[in-house]
This record gives sequence, structure tokens and C-alpha cells, in this order.
Amino acid sequence: MLVKSLDHYNIQTAHLERTVEFYVDVLGFSKGYRPGVRGTGAWLYSGGRPYVHINVIDDDLAGPTGPIHHIAFEMANEPGDFETMRAKLAQGGLLLEVNDSRPRIPLRQIFAQDPNGIRLELNYRDAPLEPPPEEATP
Repeated sequence: MLVKSLDHYNIQTAHLERTVEFYVDVLGFSKGYRPGVRGTGAWLYSGGRPYVHINVIDDDLAGPTGPIHHIAFEMANEPGDFETMRAKLAQGGLLLEVNDSRPRIPLRQIFAQDPNGIRLELNYRDAPLEPPPEEATP
């Protein structure tokens, strides 16, 4: 059940271009592959990983936590880890949602809220996310 690393954080904004420009021009991220995610947005990469996910919304402060929609952690994925965490969160009344994207994407996710109402995304990957050859960016 170990958290391995920060996976990504998600920003909701009405200013996609300005937000992307800031992260690319100021912080050195690069715009890259975004799998079939609903809506308009961008994924920004550093060192081959998509650390910043951006979604377009109508109102910058529409959510209860401002423009930060959620924070995601990459979790250790040893046998039983996913099920143990799911049960622990459900027992505490914190479990919000479970998503299994397999086999299309080798990923299972658990969504919960921390005590401050911040949505947490716990990612259990069976393999690294690889863009299909026709969608890979140079």
C-alpha cells in the first residue's frame, strides 16, 4: 500500500493556452500525449512523465478546492495492495469511486477525499502508459 511518488496533479481552468504557456515556457514542461480523456485540455510532461493535467472549464474557481481538482499518487502495485486500500477507505467511509481501465490502459484507480475535501487519485499501474505509435509526439 506504499505511495511511490506523486503521479500528477490536475488543474481546472478557463485559460488553457495561458496555463500551458506558463508551464512550458517558465517551468520547462512539454506538451504531450493525452489519451482519450473527455473534454478539452492538455497533459504536460517532464522527464517523460505527465505530471500536470489540465482540463478546460467555464469558471476558474468552480470546484470546492479552487483550480486544483485532484492530486494523484502512483501507488505500489504488489498483489493485494489495491484491494487492501479499497477496503481501508471503504471502512472509513472515504471511498468515492473505483475505476478499472484495463485492458485499454493498464491502470486501476481509487478516488477518495482527504479531510480537507481534496480529491485524491490513487493509481495502480500494471505497466507504464505508452502512447499508441500514431499518437506519439516527437
